[in-house]
Amino acid sequence: MYEMNLNRKWGRWEWSVSDRSGKVAVFGREFSRSAARYKAARALFEMLLTTSRLCDLEDPKRKQRL
Repeated sequence: MYEMNLNRKWGRWEWSVSDRSGKVAVFGREFSRSAARYKAARALFEMLLTTSRLCDLEDPKRKQRL
């Protein structure tokens, strides 16, 4: 579904979350690698939560089947 990317550039760490086609959905910059990794993981988790909620809202019959 989504991928996390970390790159070092000019002494800073750039992070991004992209879909399978490579289109960047969210990005940011941090001074430390650990902070960049944390922010990327947090963004990925929030996107997955949002996506699952949207799927539940779009198909109310799906809940009844489960």
